[in-house]
Amino acid sequence: MSLLDTSGNSPQRIGYIDALRGFTMFLVVLNHVAALCWQLSSNTPSIHHYLTQVRMPMFFFISGFVLYKAGVVWNGRQIVTFFKKKIPVQLLSPLLFLLIFLHVTHTPILDGLLDKNKAGYWFTFVLLEYYVFYAVVKFLVRSRWASWILIFMGLVMYYLCWPTMTTHHQTADNVLALLSAHHWRFFIFFVLGTLVRQHYNLVQQWLDNRWLLPVCIVFFLAVNALGDVLPVKTVVMKGLLSLSGLIVLFSFFRNKQALFSRETRLGRTMQYVGRRTLDIYLLHFFLLPLNLSAFTLFNDHPMPIIEFLASSIIAIVIIAVCLVISEIIRLSPWLAHWLFGAKTTDRPQAGC
Repeated sequence: MSLLDTSGNSPQRIGYIDALRGFTMFLVVLNHVAALCWQLSSNTPSIHHYLTQVRMPMFFFISGFVLYKAGVVWNGRQIVTFFKKKIPVQLLSPLLFLLIFLHVTHTPILDGLLDKNKAGYWFTFVLLEYYVFYAVVKFLVRSRWASWILIFMGLVMYYLCWPTMTTHHQTADNVLALLSAHHWRFFIFFVLGTLVRQHYNLVQQWLDNRWLLPVCIVFFLAVNALGDVLPVKTVVMKGLLSLSGLIVLFSFFRNKQALFSRETRLGRTMQYVGRRTLDIYLLHFFLLPLNLSAFTLFNDHPMPIIEFLASSIIAIVIIAVCLVISEIIRLSPWLAHWLFGAKTTDRPQAGC
């Protein structure tokens, strides 16, 4: 099960994790509104600059968290069974949506495939690659050394794989772009997610430490506030900022899990969104109002709070429309299965 998994039937599901991935999906749509609709420049003061430090790390962290299952042995049979389920939903369905989107936007197919961001559809492809990395290591190393090898791989990828990565060789660069390899830098957070789930009881004891959360909060706020004098843009500092922000956000949802439970309207709604992340992810690109780029007020006269509120309203509307379209498509169990990986019994209620 991944962050974009839609089965919704695991007895080990944790309510606040579903709510957290629902919130993370909101952050993704919110960022796309800011970047693709308003086309905010990197120099424009914006709350999004801080959210991006946590958004994708959290996305992949939860993907790793829900992937790990105690007692699973990654032998040949397990790997074949796993990828028979994952390839249709992580590769074939997103590829279909990507091709349709390229056609609608009049983008040449080859240009879209060789775009390292795949017109926005890179996440599911990269997550499938993460599954391959993880499965290969777990298959080859049947001991606790597998975790250390995965951590080492994650740290190396985080250091090497950035948008500026290039080999200065066209064929090699095209291969890297086809694989969206610069997004491999998030693999360390995927690995951390699997380890946190594996050692969940121990991690909860760490999170309950009276000093950990205050230190993370102060570090995250202080470094961002002093970004003009501190080396915020170094690889190590970026990693520490993402890690500290991830701990703060995860701790918030864990500590407030009663608020995000199915006993509350907010919790039911966010968990419902969390179980429909794949649907929203695949559909929302078609609904982004790109003509807002003509509205340059937020670039010419930055108003971070007003822009954030406006972007949030648009993002919520887009998510709501995606959910309606999703429910219409899911009227057909066959389409629900092949497009969104749903089981025929997967009919969660919004409850709101």
